[in-house]
Amino acid sequence: MWKNMNREKSISFRNLYAFGKKLPIDLSLSENPLGCSSGISGVIKRLKQSDFFNYPDPDCNQLKKVIAGRFRIKTGNIFVSNGSEAIIKLLPQVLLKAGDEAVIPKLTFPMFEIAVKMVGGQVIFSEMTSDFDIDLADIKSKITDKTKLIFLCNPNNPTGRVISRKKIIGFVKNTPATVVVDEANIEFGGQTVINDIKRLENLVVLRTFSKGFGLAGFRIGFCVSGEEIIRLLKTACQPFPVSIIAEKAAIEAFSDTGFIKRTKSFMRGERNFLNRELRERGFEVIESQANNLFIKVPGNSLDFVSKLNKIGISVVDGSAFNCGSSSFIRVSPRLRETNLKFIQGIDQLNRSKRK
Repeated sequence: MWKNMNREKSISFRNLYAFGKKLPIDLSLSENPLGCSSGISGVIKRLKQSDFFNYPDPDCNQLKKVIAGRFRIKTGNIFVSNGSEAIIKLLPQVLLKAGDEAVIPKLTFPMFEIAVKMVGGQVIFSEMTSDFDIDLADIKSKITDKTKLIFLCNPNNPTGRVISRKKIIGFVKNTPATVVVDEANIEFGGQTVINDIKRLENLVVLRTFSKGFGLAGFRIGFCVSGEEIIRLLKTACQPFPVSIIAEKAAIEAFSDTGFIKRTKSFMRGERNFLNRELRERGFEVIESQANNLFIKVPGNSLDFVSKLNKIGISVVDGSAFNCGSSSFIRVSPRLRETNLKFIQGIDQLNRSKRK
């Protein structure tokens, strides 16, 4: 009994890097430094008492109509939940049996692995390419008759590397397993494959309002897929997964395309700034198209992060990801003022090292 309890304790979402402490100069979690659409304030002001005491629509039909209209898909192909993490947890529950296999890139969002192991699934890791890309050929070589689920993160977390839409579609077409494409950071780079669910029944696409839209505090995300997978998710999810307020905020945020354009342009500028400054200081930075930078640091990453923490800077230790190395950190660009303080902190560490 105690052995099983200890095992369950070790397989926990509480072990994710997301629960790290935020310090005054914070570049840890990939939130939107620009905040969210200005229209969200109007949503809050227009709330009625009934928005608080009524139960929400369990299917978020108003939001689904907006999403369906944008991507020209049916509302029956959309499932809305309290953050895309909730869907990551649900998918193995409804698609895997104990002993079934899921193929996951070695360097990617660690929640995929935990969600599979929680239902007794077997995780098969795929190696990355020498450029830190997800290797679709290697994933294909790992597929067996036990493979029921494959996770792809695009752009990938933590590297910000992007797989082309053409490659993803070609891969999905040629595998019988369900392929989950997590597009949590798609507003920053890459092309969505949402519209391709109309012809690929084994494709699931995850999206969130936490990153580009800046609504992390509202906890709302969605996925699109074939109607059978959507039916299974609806059967297994909690009765009222999304609040009335969160749904209204998401509808407003989704309509503000100008904010997303500004966000993408801003992130490109700050990403390039940090890239340049870090490389001038001798750091190796993985080329990113998204809102994260994966940076090789001198020595052990745990020691490096600890030194940053002591001067009030929080980043993510790369050992939180299964990267096979303890010499990387992940940085999520912020406003220029914060990014400058981070660079100044790096300079401070370099000066102390030379003494």
